[in-house]
Amino acid sequence: MVSGVSLNLIELGHFAAYLAFFVAITQALAPVAARVFKAPGLRTLSVNGATLLFLLTTVGALTILYSLLTNNFSVLYVASNSNTHLPTFYKIAALWGGHRGSLYLWVWIMTGYTAAVAHHGRSRYPDRLPVIMAVEGALIAGFYGLVLFLSDPFTRLFPIPPQGQNMNPLLQDPGMVIHPPMLYMGYVGFSIPFSFAVAALLTNWRSELWIGHTRRWALFAWGFLTAGIIFGAWWSYYVLGWGGYWGWDPVENASFMPWLMGTALIHSISVQERRRMLHTWNIFLIITTFALSLLGTFLVRSGVLASVHAFSAAPGQGVYLLTFMVVVLTLAFGLFLVKGGYQQAEESFISPFSRESMFIWNNVIFTVACASVLLGTLYPLFLQAATGARISVGPPYFDLVMVPIFLVMLVVMAIGPLVSWRKANVAKLRGRLVVPVLVGVAFAALVAIVWAPVYWTAPVAVGLVAFVATTIAANVARAVAQRRKQHHEGPARAFMATVLGNRRHYGGMIVHMGILVIVIGLTGSGLFAKSKLVMMAPGDVLQVAHERVRFDGTRNVRGPDYTAVQGRLTILNNGAHLRPEQRVFFGSPMQVERPSVNSTPLRDVYVDIGDEHDGKWEIHLFVNPLVNFIWTGGGIVIAGLAFSLSDYVRRRKRVAVTSGAVASHS
Repeated sequence: MVSGVSLNLIELGHFAAYLAFFVAITQALAPVAARVFKAPGLRTLSVNGATLLFLLTTVGALTILYSLLTNNFSVLYVASNSNTHLPTFYKIAALWGGHRGSLYLWVWIMTGYTAAVAHHGRSRYPDRLPVIMAVEGALIAGFYGLVLFLSDPFTRLFPIPPQGQNMNPLLQDPGMVIHPPMLYMGYVGFSIPFSFAVAALLTNWRSELWIGHTRRWALFAWGFLTAGIIFGAWWSYYVLGWGGYWGWDPVENASFMPWLMGTALIHSISVQERRRMLHTWNIFLIITTFALSLLGTFLVRSGVLASVHAFSAAPGQGVYLLTFMVVVLTLAFGLFLVKGGYQQAEESFISPFSRESMFIWNNVIFTVACASVLLGTLYPLFLQAATGARISVGPPYFDLVMVPIFLVMLVVMAIGPLVSWRKANVAKLRGRLVVPVLVGVAFAALVAIVWAPVYWTAPVAVGLVAFVATTIAANVARAVAQRRKQHHEGPARAFMATVLGNRRHYGGMIVHMGILVIVIGLTGSGLFAKSKLVMMAPGDVLQVAHERVRFDGTRNVRGPDYTAVQGRLTILNNGAHLRPEQRVFFGSPMQVERPSVNSTPLRDVYVDIGDEHDGKWEIHLFVNPLVNFIWTGGGIVIAGLAFSLSDYVRRRKRVAVTSGAVASHS
């Protein structure tokens, strides 16, 4: 039974969304109107409207959420993505679990970013803020047009059905509650540097005056995109039942490409801040990173891809997205070509072998990696459009191309921090490299003794990881020793003072250590995983690698909104139990296999159960080494990023204290 309150609230949300759409248009046009009508006061509409835009969009989101929680099946989106049996936890996730709701989440997040920038910029860059807000307003208006006219989550359904269709069973997992919002926070977050760059090109704003502001927004977006990718891999591993976590699916690639260029951007901004170089290149990177975010949105939502991650597209939506993307990027890159040269003359290199040259190599590597992924992702689409032929570019291509690229990246990661700015002291560098090289060679040799005849990449990867880790440790040790010498402190106190005194730098080192842990996980699980697919009767024992697993039969179980056949298996090595399931959800004909995993720090025993034939069940058993290193490394990366960003908070507090002290003495 749908209450009158629910009916009225969804109409209120619909009205708020339309009002927000017109506020976004006003925000985009206000600076133009101010110039045309010579009324500077109109510029403030762009800034003042940002908070209103966010609040109106929030009202719309809350009314959709309330409709989900109260089973308001008069709303088409609710009837298509929820039912009375769906647990409350997943009703909340259903807000972005369907196509229309996820688009609204995208707009909601974008308005939140815009309001935050408006608040942040009022006292820092008030003259340029209206133009930044205008660019954001134009982007929001474009996406709002898509939401309201082609993918409206407020659309009503009459007659009202007594029951909904349920949320996609594959999405009913805690990881899915976290993964999309984080991914969208990353995608959408790169719109902020984009708006800064476009505003700078439009107003001849010298990049040294705004690039530092964009760095924190880029870091913020990059962190969420990283977390979203990690959680997406985790969800794929624990839910989809194929034993892997990354398959170079086109939609996975769509998130990976802006991550690669965003990583290049973060490193490149550091060079500009330190050496006043790469001004024009950084603007290009900013535009390209956001362009790839838009491309990812198009690939996921246009219907051109068949993927477990992709949404089915509404009629006309692919054309709208493609047109919107082409218009935005044509204007942005055209503006860049016309006005990108206003930047000041850049300092020349002092030496081709210097810290800045290492950053250049870093950018080259990430750009080549991104181009390689882009080629592998789009080539099948172009070939199909041109010839009608269907091909799939999968892991063989990506592994062949990407593994050497990332091994080279590890070398640059190791040497970069050891090289001085402007010009490296070759003799000093040689001395600093001796121990790390010896450690790397030792680890590579140790691994090669066992695995080199089969996998050459294992000793190379492990050796490079040891090499990089040793250079990081030695770098920290030298800084601590220098502080102890200057301040006569104990080792622990000197270490804490060193790290806390330069959080931005050492946060980056923590991120690098997290990447190394991920590389170990990728190497172990990618090269040494073992699996078998067999038919098993109760009492049968299967051995994979060193793990022996007994099949004890099945039983029927019932969940909050599903029934399931549950497999019962025992790992004989440690007595642990595995409980994979075949689930059938209420309101959905889809049968979903849910794997079971027994994890230790060094290996996962992973099992999936299939169909039954003549009293035997299809059992797919995997032994995956070092998978937990990937999740642990991802956590270290996020922790390092948070530590680095805390430097901004510390500086703001210090400025506030200083300002307060000055005011008290004035």
